[in-house]
Amino acid sequence: MSSSNRKFKVGVICGGPSKERGISLNSARSVMDHLGGDDIEILPIYVDQLKNFYEISRSQLYSNTPSDFDFKLVQEARLLDETALAKKLADIDLVFPAIHGAFGEDGELQELLQDYGVPFVGSPAEACRKMFNKHRANFHLSKLGFYTLPFALLKKGSVHNKKIIEDFFEENNLDRAVVKPSAGGSSIGVFSVATVTQALEKFQYIFDEGIDDQAIIEPFCEGKEFTVIVLQNAQGKPVAMVPSEIDMNYDNHQIFDFRRKYLPTNTVTYHCPPRFDEDVTQKIRDQAEDIFTKLGLQDFVRVDGWLMPDGNLWFSDLNPISGMEQNSFMFQQPARLGFSHSQVLRMIIESACRRHNLQLSFSSSNKDGEQKVHILFGGITAERQVSLMSGTNVWFKLRQAEGINPEPFFMDKNGDIWSLPYGLSLDHTVEEILENCENSEEISQKLQPYISKIYTALGSEGEAGKNLAPEKMDLDSFVQHAVANEAFVFIALHGGLGENGELQEKLDRFDIPFNGSNAPASRLCMDKMATGEAITAMGDDRVETVPKRVCKQDDFSVFSDEEYQAFWEATTRDLRSHSLIIKPRSDGCSAGIIRLNDWRDLKAYIALVADGIKVIEPGTFAGQSDIIEMPTAGETDYLLESFVETDTVLINGKDLTYKCKTGWVEVTVGVLEQGGNYHVMNPSLTVAEGDMLSLEEKFQGGTGVNITPPPESVMPAEMLPKVKGAVAQAAKALGIENYARIDLFVNVRNGRVYIIEANSLPGLTPATVIYHQALAEEKPLFPKDFLKKLVELRLGLQKLNSSISDAA
Repeated sequence: MSSSNRKFKVGVICGGPSKERGISLNSARSVMDHLGGDDIEILPIYVDQLKNFYEISRSQLYSNTPSDFDFKLVQEARLLDETALAKKLADIDLVFPAIHGAFGEDGELQELLQDYGVPFVGSPAEACRKMFNKHRANFHLSKLGFYTLPFALLKKGSVHNKKIIEDFFEENNLDRAVVKPSAGGSSIGVFSVATVTQALEKFQYIFDEGIDDQAIIEPFCEGKEFTVIVLQNAQGKPVAMVPSEIDMNYDNHQIFDFRRKYLPTNTVTYHCPPRFDEDVTQKIRDQAEDIFTKLGLQDFVRVDGWLMPDGNLWFSDLNPISGMEQNSFMFQQPARLGFSHSQVLRMIIESACRRHNLQLSFSSSNKDGEQKVHILFGGITAERQVSLMSGTNVWFKLRQAEGINPEPFFMDKNGDIWSLPYGLSLDHTVEEILENCENSEEISQKLQPYISKIYTALGSEGEAGKNLAPEKMDLDSFVQHAVANEAFVFIALHGGLGENGELQEKLDRFDIPFNGSNAPASRLCMDKMATGEAITAMGDDRVETVPKRVCKQDDFSVFSDEEYQAFWEATTRDLRSHSLIIKPRSDGCSAGIIRLNDWRDLKAYIALVADGIKVIEPGTFAGQSDIIEMPTAGETDYLLESFVETDTVLINGKDLTYKCKTGWVEVTVGVLEQGGNYHVMNPSLTVAEGDMLSLEEKFQGGTGVNITPPPESVMPAEMLPKVKGAVAQAAKALGIENYARIDLFVNVRNGRVYIIEANSLPGLTPATVIYHQALAEEKPLFPKDFLKKLVELRLGLQKLNSSISDAA
């Protein structure tokens, strides 16, 4: 039990052996951000794929991916053997399991904690076992009288599997079915199949990949998909939130899979409240609460299900530990009612404390009279979804920062700006946010029957407010609003208006302080050709730019194959490269970038641009493993650059393999500026899965590998000052102000530097690399402190100090 003279200690256990461990890290970071504070200390514990426990620092929790964790464990973490683990757990008041999938949700971790006698959040081991195993869950739900679908169980190595599948298709007259692990999360290894052969292939994949040794087949559901969060109140009774309807196109065997659940995409839309009749919504809530009670669940749970065409409800997945990313259902549904992230997590903690007879009192903070910060995100560019992630993350982080009073503002596709209430800020895409802003009155009316009912049941009202009425304004009105409130404008737009100097010029006109560079530097950095020319004008042979040339879409409008081939041969000869990178001249750092290997690739790319396609599907070009968002309409100038072949850097568990071929490696570096003085942070070695970093690898938690600083086996320590000096020199030449991220190639043999581009408003999503660099400083800067520093540096409230000092 905690004493009054120290913080209440919450141990967050994350990682685990399943393929959902990357999402687990995002969940743990959310708990850190929204639960930690003056009264609660978060102590992170990481579990690797072999179920070894490690004590990690709070700084390391912000490492991006499991690969980051595994690689750094030996150097930065402390392995906890059985004795050390027992001692560590004994010093913790309450454990918050944040492992998704096997080990975390199947009861194994809960049983271990029960054996240690450690109080923990969530359902007990036996209840987790019932929920997690879909075969067992179906059995228990059916026995309790809930509607279930027929299913069949298959086992790895069984000679009867094919016959079981054939009989299942025939007996249920199926032309489509779903294959999934029997004991797995709700996202990994789930497939839609149309034939016995396809089903066998997917079962074999599940078995071969080690996802599970048992799997089930069930009919593909033709109903309407939903999910609902259930919280436990002070009396131990379950209280279901208003469910979310999952609206997506299920044609061509699409399903609500891992990518659609965790990455922003227009192929799926969430409706909360759902577009169901009120009696159906209440029936979902009632049955979810009934399941909670009858299965002996505790604190919180997420229940996924289907509204069948005949009106029956089928609960297909019971999730003991719901995903807790910042815009997850776990927070989105309560936010519709006015509950903040912190409030939701503290309700869960309070529920667990009551059960374990732990005393916990929360402190409150008052934001009145503090510096107002208007955070602007969204927009119309190809990186609008990244902007949404950046903007909301900045908002959430600054909500926890002393002296800052942040408010979110959303720019829609028409350039209009909406002041966002808390309840509409957690949607997954900019399109959803706009739709919900436009329909906020209808949403508010549909929520009214539930708000007082849920408030009464929980014994608490939403501290974030239940007003779902956003205010719409044009850009000029937004600027005047900032003037009237003496607000700092935090620009979280990427590309377009946010980075081309237009917004900066308007804000400067009214003396409104903002983050990032001024209008001339922003325009310069946005234009990749002009950026290269400015670097060349420095006249330093050690700091160059990647050879490039401008081409226009119209240049190719009447090209024959022979002309394409001649153009390709001339360009590759001039740029001294066998293959080329093509990218928009003036757009974000990820839009429309692809490697071209021959003139046919160039012809195909130009044809896609001419057709006005919005995304390039995976596999369209060799080495392209993810979708490529294309620039917004109106972009006509493109750059062709030499493809710089980098050395091979591979991460395999705790081992790094480096094969030096050309000496070139790709790094990215954060820069801070004040009064013309530059501090360059430690560079990060970027490791891509394909030919180049995808949007997901750059910005989405759980993907991509960044090693900060680069290992000495790749980049000798004596080269770091040279790289930092070159970056500071480039930043000065470009007129960088406040902060930026500069991407570059470094030759580890001779120290030459190729500047790729400068991002005057780099991404600030939860897992972006600039946070890793801030945490790698001599005095680590946590994300909220780093963001607060950007505001304070611009306002002159803080100087570049000993840990953030002038570059040598």
